[in-house]
Amino acid sequence: MNHYYLLGKEKLIDRYKSFYLTKIESLYKGILKNYSVQLSDVHSAKFHTNDEIYEKIFSTIEDYTTNVMPLKIERSKKELDKQLLEDYHKFERFEVGKLEQRDQVEKKLVLLAISRSLFTHSMPLVVADECYVKLIKEVRNLIVEAESDRKKEETYSLLLSVIEDYNVRLLSGKVYWDKPEEKEEYKKFWANYEKINTLKQKNYIEYMRQKEILFVRADLKKLRASKKDYSKIIDFYRQKLIENDDMRPIKNKCTTLNGNYVKVAK
Repeated sequence: MNHYYLLGKEKLIDRYKSFYLTKIESLYKGILKNYSVQLSDVHSAKFHTNDEIYEKIFSTIEDYTTNVMPLKIERSKKELDKQLLEDYHKFERFEVGKLEQRDQVEKKLVLLAISRSLFTHSMPLVVADECYVKLIKEVRNLIVEAESDRKKEETYSLLLSVIEDYNVRLLSGKVYWDKPEEKEEYKKFWANYEKINTLKQKNYIEYMRQKEILFVRADLKKLRASKKDYSKIIDFYRQKLIENDDMRPIKNKCTTLNGNYVKVAK
């Protein structure tokens, strides 16, 4: 009797987990869809700043990943995408200990990757695009503000990862472009990226060098086209291109003139 009771209880719990998983996923999708609408709605600025909405989006994805993903994996691990499982395991390492700003950004990058697998309809591509762009801006600022060369280099490495994820995981699947010239620019970028990828097995060091140059030059072009002052990060990018033998250092041509100065009458 006790055996049948336990068996029935396990079946009841199993059915409840299925019901719970269905409902909780629907709830999270609804929340993210609501934030996505707010982000694209100019009137929402009356109630929230864009930064607040971005943080709410990342917080919602993190809550889902922390509380729902373990149950999802428990029930249907074989059905889940291999890349999604890899991204989830990357996320797990951020759950222990206090995180620095760089780690916080890296965690957001992993969460965005997870969202592209689970919430493509609730978080439209245009919203994910804005989230990636915001992360790139955050990492640029961290590079400029870094107090040591070590932290600067570690953060720069993260920036390259964010740029790659943005171009490979998101832009490569973008169908509709507001500006045709941006689409053409990306097509050239992608052709170069694929060409560089052929070096990965032949010469890994050269592959990494050329990929770094491609990413830096692409971001540098965007910064130069902006009206904002990005001089500090632009100078950093130039130095990186010089280190990679892709740009010549600018020689100091300033000279001091000797002699007498004559005042010319107007």
